[in-house]
Amino acid sequence: MAVQQAPNHFGRLVCLVAFFLFFHSGYSTFEHLSYLKAIDGHESGLPLDITIELLASVALFGLGIVLVADDFKEILMETEMAKQSIESLDARPSFYSFNHRGRAVSKNVILKDEM
Repeated sequence: MAVQQAPNHFGRLVCLVAFFLFFHSGYSTFEHLSYLKAIDGHESGLPLDITIELLASVALFGLGIVLVADDFKEILMETEMAKQSIESLDARPSFYSFNHRGRAVSKNVILKDEM
């Protein structure tokens, strides 16, 4: 079994700061577009400070997620197979059939033997 690590509070704080930066950049974009609409200005793209704030929030999100994420788990089949017993591997309930031709065949065999 893998040893569980303590939650990384610094990584969660970084994600929270990134969320607020992302939210603020969206709000700033809305305000900028509202201002352009009010003065009948044309859209020439977002100001540089909003773009930098957005890129910084995305980079901080990435850093925060990397800090919070646990270690990778192995995907080898041997490790997964070692956890299961042969009974659980062989059990396939979808292949169980209780209404089959065995009863009819056994009736025919018994009747032929009696004759």
